[in-house]
Amino acid sequence: MGISNAGGMSKGTGPIWSGAKPPAGQPLKPAEEAFEMHKEVSAPGTKSTSAASKTADVSTPAQTQKAQESGPITQISNLSVKDILQQLANIKVPVNDHNQELALLMAAHGIEISEESFAIINKLLKGNKSKVAKESAILLVSKGLGGDVDDVGILNNLLSKNSQVSDSLKNLTQMQSNMMALLNNAVKDHPGLHAFAAIFDDFNEQLKKTKKISHSNQLLANPGELLDDAMTMQSFLKGLNGKLNMNSKIMSTYLSELAKLNENLMGQIILSQDSVKQPLGLLESYHYFQIPNPLAAQAVIEMLLRKQARSKLSRNKEESNENNQEKLIISMDTETMGTITVIVVVMGFKVWCTIYSDQDSAIGHVNSFRNELSENLKKYQYNLEEFKTSRKKINIQKFIAPSQDISEVKRIQTEI
Repeated sequence: MGISNAGGMSKGTGPIWSGAKPPAGQPLKPAEEAFEMHKEVSAPGTKSTSAASKTADVSTPAQTQKAQESGPITQISNLSVKDILQQLANIKVPVNDHNQELALLMAAHGIEISEESFAIINKLLKGNKSKVAKESAILLVSKGLGGDVDDVGILNNLLSKNSQVSDSLKNLTQMQSNMMALLNNAVKDHPGLHAFAAIFDDFNEQLKKTKKISHSNQLLANPGELLDDAMTMQSFLKGLNGKLNMNSKIMSTYLSELAKLNENLMGQIILSQDSVKQPLGLLESYHYFQIPNPLAAQAVIEMLLRKQARSKLSRNKEESNENNQEKLIISMDTETMGTITVIVVVMGFKVWCTIYSDQDSAIGHVNSFRNELSENLKKYQYNLEEFKTSRKKINIQKFIAPSQDISEVKRIQTEI
């Protein structure tokens, strides 16, 4: 029987787990260096199979020493493709490209390569073998949600850009007047609905505010509360539609769009959850937000805000925050400048900013705003320490779904 360093157990050679320690505190690095820490999920001699990434050194001296001290029969080695194939054979999972790709993703995200893990993931996939679907299933399991959802639909649509909050909000707003007319007509026969009609109107006014980037935008301030309100509204309208037998196309269309909005909001909240499979602090984790782009119709802005480590949150509140680092990543598709990605690092009152675009014309245009940005920051006592631009398209999914470099994953096997 094999025992993994993470406490997992299975018959045969044992499960394959990733293991590492959180990186020690390091001084601030220039913004662009963050991208150098993100690599494709791959193993020597194989093609890359995921857009997931690595954000830190994943050496495992503490866990390695512990395993070595447990007895002379403990074996520790870097995970290899041969190990993956052998493990698939041991747990009687067909050795093919599909399963090998899943196994590589499992290892990179700290998921045990076991028969049980494959069963959960395949239940979520329901035969879907697309790259995005696999990544969605792996993310759900890594966040401890594999048994709580029926399929990969929520994340699959969001990661493949098929679900955009701007589309749902636009359609719901356009239907507001027709829905109000429908409800006001129902009030004539059911006066008790008058109060609900007012609540419905307030709800739609709340949705309109999400189109503006401000402190009152619940997509940024409290997406969970907005989701609760939207799901409550969806449930009430469904019940109302059934009880009054409205059979209205307006109602059914509105409910359909509201369901899409709720799915998008749920996906954002899931993506913001930490992995339960990776050691705390090993990889950077972010809050994920998707909001309408006020500068482009039917487009969105994706925002990632790095979470504070628990060790920082537990420090004395009186401690100076001069050494605390904040990181914000913003990505958007534009009509004339391609995909723009901005990464901002803040330490105390110092700011580092790097802007990426896949078009030369955009880089030239962005550079012209350097002085303006610096002057605006000074108004709030911030200093622009560094401003860089680069002609490069950034895939922010490497930040949304961070993972270890497969070459750094350790296989620990103990014969008992």
